Amino acid sequence: MDNKKYYSERRGLTKTNKIDFEMLKKLFYSIYQRFEDGLYFQQATGYQCVDKGEIRGFWGGNIEAFIYTKLRLCDVWPIEEKIDQYDEATLFSFIEFLYDYVSKPTDKWYHRWDGCGWHSSEYDKEEGQSEFREEINVILKDYSEGYELSYNGEILETAPFGLKTVVEEIVETSDPRNIDSQIKIAISKYLRYNSTIEDKKEAVRTLGDVLEYLRKSEIKLPKKDDSDLFQIMNNFGIRHHNPQQKNEYDKEIWYDWMFYVFLISIKTILTLERKIIKK
Repeated sequence: MDNKKYYSERRGLTKTNKIDFEMLKKLFYSIYQRFEDGLYFQQATGYQCVDKGEIRGFWGGNIEAFIYTKLRLCDVWPIEEKIDQYDEATLFSFIEFLYDYVSKPTDKWYHRWDGCGWHSSEYDKEEGQSEFREEINVILKDYSEGYELSYNGEILETAPFGLKTVVEEIVETSDPRNIDSQIKIAISKYLRYNSTIEDKKEAVRTLGDVLEYLRKSEIKLPKKDDSDLFQIMNNFGIRHHNPQQKNEYDKEIWYDWMFYVFLISIKTILTLERKIIKK
């Protein structure tokens, strides 16, 4: 969908006011309505046909029950009737849920008999998710401290300015189990909505484990940098629990620093390794 920037935004004349929660709900509902009207959720919800009767979708005949089994949330459907009651956690959960089931209709046709309406029987899930994600991220980035809906369908905190590409860059190595998947797990755990300080500590520890694993490769960081990183991992309560650990520091601030330094270090090693392989 079109995200064209207009004159005032292109010239930097638009004030970037943050969106409050009530405005976020209004903007979300507007997006939901457009996708609903475009049949992007018809494969999930099903529809009524004057000829065929009830055509059930992925969510079955009792949509409220299906939503409860997935989200453990009651009294949240239909959206147009319940959205005023949503709190932040409910809204974010519902955005992730809708992302899992949105699909772009590819053979829309109008059933004229008795004004039945629009139907579709073929859908493109990947394209539907891409369009939904793009629209949702336009509003999430300006809410609170900034969020985004990831390719994996999780709402994450937006990475600090200049570090977004570090988080978004997809890692593909010959050892996905020990490297790729561990990096993905760490990023998701650290940046996901409502992550706790313990979640962040575990994410930093996971990246530390990846760095340890990469020590066996031919490519290494400069000796002092390598030593400093492992001093942090081993002496600041990340990997060990003993009286010698230094724990008196602002973890919210320093975990951020550790997370991005470890992640950049890993990606630097992998980039250098790829260059050597190409030679």
